[in-house]
Amino acid sequence: MSEIIQVDGVDTHPDWSHVPEHARHVFICTGPRCTQRGAQQLWKTLRRHLLAHDRIETPDGVLLTRTHCQFPCNLGPVLTVYPERCWYGVHSHDDVQRLVEKHLLGGEVVADLLIKVRP
Repeated sequence: MSEIIQVDGVDTHPDWSHVPEHARHVFICTGPRCTQRGAQQLWKTLRRHLLAHDRIETPDGVLLTRTHCQFPCNLGPVLTVYPERCWYGVHSHDDVQRLVEKHLLGGEVVADLLIKVRP
């Protein structure tokens, strides 16, 4: 097993030089407004559900990334899924669980959670 070494005073490991396997990249906002609306706990729920289905950094899984503000803050917590370019407003643990089951496992957009963009 490879060991962590320091390069220029920064910890490094060979695995940290590769993009993890994934089919989708999910970004969840943990900026100040989304955090006030429960984003940290929703992130934990999201991660827990993905781990239970072995979908974190796997070829058919998800690369999960916390971000700062993604906008639109008033509709958050905001969660985006790529490559589908879906922007979701997730407000409860049930929303997150449904998003995991329908979209991230089943490949089906969860229409009622989509953030509608005004024309």
